[in-house]
Amino acid sequence: MKRTTLVAVLPVAAMLSLTACGSSGSSGNTGGSTPSSTAGSTTASTPATSDTGSSSAPAGGGSLPSTPGSVTIGSADFPENALLADIYGDAMAAKGVSVTKKLNIGERGVYIAALKDGSIGAIPEYTGSILAYFDSKATAKTPDDVYNALKTAADGQGLAVAKYAAAQDSDTITVTKATADKYKLTSIADLASVASKLTFGAPAQFRTRPDGIPALKSVYGVTFGRFTTLSASGTATVTALKNGTVDAGDIFSTDPSIKANNFVSLQDPKSMFAAQNIVPLFSKKVLTQPMEDAVDAVSAKLDTSTLADLVSQVAGGKDPEAVAKAWLSSVGLG
Repeated sequence: MKRTTLVAVLPVAAMLSLTACGSSGSSGNTGGSTPSSTAGSTTASTPATSDTGSSSAPAGGGSLPSTPGSVTIGSADFPENALLADIYGDAMAAKGVSVTKKLNIGERGVYIAALKDGSIGAIPEYTGSILAYFDSKATAKTPDDVYNALKTAADGQGLAVAKYAAAQDSDTITVTKATADKYKLTSIADLASVASKLTFGAPAQFRTRPDGIPALKSVYGVTFGRFTTLSASGTATVTALKNGTVDAGDIFSTDPSIKANNFVSLQDPKSMFAAQNIVPLFSKKVLTQPMEDAVDAVSAKLDTSTLADLVSQVAGGKDPEAVAKAWLSSVGLG
């Protein structure tokens, strides 16, 4: 799901299609609805008091209103994104913002239109994917470079991004621990000398997309001996890795199967895959300082491992909003 590819794909998630690869346009995924957050609007409770806090370089540019304000936060129609909307929405509500939720809206084109027409005022996004949506010629790869380019691109759309989280939902080249130990693999670069002996599995589009097989060869000098086409589903990829049908696979970084099966996601030191950091995207018309402070505080606490764990809890049947509230409380943001 890389930035340069904007086709809609099903998320490679292990359970209930919970995650969506940021790469090829994560929000284009059509994963199932969250167990408890149904499409439509719900209103989060709003405390009577607010905390304006402080923030340098406001996302909206210049000074933001100090009053809490109100916002409708939306989500794409896959569970991870709806969970993120619960997390960011409830954090804003805890700081006095009047929050309404409109979850599982649809693909990126649908909810960006909703942002622009005022139907919603905010949505969780993935830096690389949304940058590619706004600018198909974007070449930024690292987290900071992607974010800086995104700020400019969003501004031209009448939108603004708050600070990004360390958490990423990105493509990874993943192997079993046995394979990693056997070939002493820690990064994609380590595959160069052994890939000819290995079979790689991924959706068909990975064979030709710019940050797929072509990039493995041009960036890392990696050429797998065989490519096996797998449907874009966590179950297929995980099963193939576990039974040895493939030696390496394309799995999204927040997929619960990575931790559950003790898989090893190889590091990408040359940023073959553009960064896919979680980032709140706002309409400039609604953004206030308390909103920005609240979501920035969340992003400061949210890393990939944490997000994968939260997604796993929802995959296990827990109520998404309950998961969101419990985590926010545990980090002092509820």
